Amino acid sequence: MSDKLKKPDASPRGGLAAVGFGALAVVCCAGAPLIVGVLGGVALGTVLGVGAGVLAVTLGTVLIVVRVRGQRATLTPVETRRDGGA
Repeated sequence: MSDKLKKPDASPRGGLAAVGFGALAVVCCAGAPLIVGVLGGVALGTVLGVGAGVLAVTLGTVLIVVRVRGQRATLTPVETRRDGGA
């Protein structure tokens, strides 16, 4: 038998440190892509929303211009000839 006394092992083989490292790994490996995905979705929604707004304003302006020009065309008097034709 050995004359040496068994000393308690101070190296962390498990326990709280392992749980902490596991939680860190889950947050970094699963949380980061989730956060990036959410931010990317918000950015894409913003771009599409701004694009749709610009398109709506452009179409609205075109419709107003066409309507105003159409009303002016009907209000313009027709030229009449005073010389009797010919």
